Amino acid sequence: METKSGSLSTTDIAATFAALGQPSRLNIVRLLLSAHPQGLPAGEIQRELEITASTLSHHLEKLRQVGVVTATKDRQWIWYAVQPQVLKQLIDFLFEECCTRNHVVELDD
Repeated sequence: METKSGSLSTTDIAATFAALGQPSRLNIVRLLLSAHPQGLPAGEIQRELEITASTLSHHLEKLRQVGVVTATKDRQWIWYAVQPQVLKQLIDFLFEECCTRNHVVELDD
């Protein structure tokens, strides 16, 4: 099922919310948003959030799988950046039906 707000299906949206439903992953996304658009290398994320490399790798992979972050290799470093358009699609999805039942907001057809 495709939503009105974008190309993500309801299943994709649920998977993305599930990936974000973990405190360390939320902290990673918030940190990456503070460094948008260039992002941060994995080592800097690890130092700032004080989590082990293996745990960070696991969380970053979950976020990458649902499209919230991208990974770019630069020589020996991997830089991670948040994809704000994916986060915007999540917000748009939540507000898609806002106030429509009570006809407070008129929908554009």
